[in-house]
Amino acid sequence: MTIIATRRRSTAMLTSGVAWSTSVVTMLALWQLAVVFGHRVPSLADTFGRLGSESANGELLPNLAVSMNRFVLGLVAALVVGAVLGVAMGLSHVADYALTDLTMAGLAIPAVIWALLTTMWFGFGWLTPVTTVFLSGVPFVIVNIAKAVRAIPAETILMARAFGVGRLGVLRQIIAPAVAGSTIAAVRFAIMSAWNGLLLAEWFGSTSGVGWRARYWYDANQLDGFLAWVLLFIAFLIIVNQALGLLEKHVTRWRQA
Repeated sequence: MTIIATRRRSTAMLTSGVAWSTSVVTMLALWQLAVVFGHRVPSLADTFGRLGSESANGELLPNLAVSMNRFVLGLVAALVVGAVLGVAMGLSHVADYALTDLTMAGLAIPAVIWALLTTMWFGFGWLTPVTTVFLSGVPFVIVNIAKAVRAIPAETILMARAFGVGRLGVLRQIIAPAVAGSTIAAVRFAIMSAWNGLLLAEWFGSTSGVGWRARYWYDANQLDGFLAWVLLFIAFLIIVNQALGLLEKHVTRWRQA
């Protein structure tokens, strides 16, 4: 049985690796076609060369570090607030009725709107991108956590209460394991939206960070510099998404047992 499971995991890993490699090759091939037939599309060599010069000039790591600090701060706040509100909505009809429409409105508002609003509210500074990250990500956390909590059979919680398990015990022993997979899914969606919000907030309302540096080259009409920072932005999303996908499989492996 163990040998069969090991073979299945190896096959799945090989399939994932082939799929990922194929997607990368496809994107690079499309880029090369755009270079050949497009208008003013920089080559891979020019784009990565510009990224190398940004590193040599001391612009790469400091701006990336600034963006990551803002992103982590806003995302952690979104996860904490979203988890609390999501659990409350899943357990309480009153909280559900009070917050559902507000959460749906948050989902409907695109990140670019949050970026523009926070720029007008807070101006240029750290609060603009951090707040944009928070507002862009928190609705996804609330919705996924609330849905997972509602899926827990009410009888399970009632039985735990009947055996004297307190609220913290129910939260730790029943709710937390049940929503683990959904939490990772919520984090994935929140990261996608929040990272986009960060880029836009730094584009409109910041003087540092990945988004600001991308706009710097855009305003300078240097497409290779603009694409270099956009590629860095996309690479982060791909790496995080792959890592969270592996973590989700590990956390929810009991479902295939």
